[in-house]
Amino acid sequence: MPQPPRKSLPYRILTAFVACGLLVGVPAAQAGESEEKFEKAFELGGIQKVRLQNINGPVHVVTWDRDYLRVSAVKKARGRRDAQILKDTEIRVLKQATTINIETVVPKQGRFLGIFSFGGDRFAEVSYDLLLPPKLAMEVETVNGRIVAEKRTGTLSLNTVNGSVRVEAHEGPLSVNTVNGSVDVAFAGPIRPTNLETVNGSVTVSGSRDSSIRYELQTVNGRIRSDFAGLTVEGKWGPREARGTFNGGRERLSVETVNGEVRILMAESTLRLPPRP
Repeated sequence: MPQPPRKSLPYRILTAFVACGLLVGVPAAQAGESEEKFEKAFELGGIQKVRLQNINGPVHVVTWDRDYLRVSAVKKARGRRDAQILKDTEIRVLKQATTINIETVVPKQGRFLGIFSFGGDRFAEVSYDLLLPPKLAMEVETVNGRIVAEKRTGTLSLNTVNGSVRVEAHEGPLSVNTVNGSVDVAFAGPIRPTNLETVNGSVTVSGSRDSSIRYELQTVNGRIRSDFAGLTVEGKWGPREARGTFNGGRERLSVETVNGEVRILMAESTLRLPPRP
């Protein structure tokens, strides 16, 4: 199954700079907070993938045994213009061929490098909860907000800039990109094809003892640790790398971070993932 294209490290660092400067650096006026709820259900006949694009706010992807998609969201805004901000921030859901696109749409404003808009005080925070069948491919892109996904079996692609990413009981191909945040992944069984990248944060991956992996692990400021036998780490000072295979090397595992540890654990190990915040 094809994997989503990988964003380069320089691009993600630039994205973080722009996002921090334009989106999270504008304080809200001290006034009341307003919120508005959104909830709709969508049939999935002929649909192969769901894609969500957000700007500010967490995303939670949950699996259920029903054959339709439910989108629940809460828009929040603070300040003297909170009611107008909520009105101007739209949640748009469109079916395009075999994909359902969910998008947080904000007013058109000045743009920097064609990427992000000026005027961060006009953005609402939108938190999403998605319920969908386990096999449906899922892609999430956000800027400021953590991402959590549970019990997926289809291809999963999760991208954020400022936020942690947590994947629980996963059973399919996985791609994760973040800049400021940790990455915690627990497979329900063997480790599947996986690509994980962050800049500021540790990466933890756990899978069953019968995992068959071909691994490439890299960190600059941190250690590499593994419960799987035979892993050899190159470099004692500065960048550290580990490459090799375990149990036949059927599935590729690529992990890259700059500031943080890399931990590859067996699911039966006494060292577990930290509790969800």
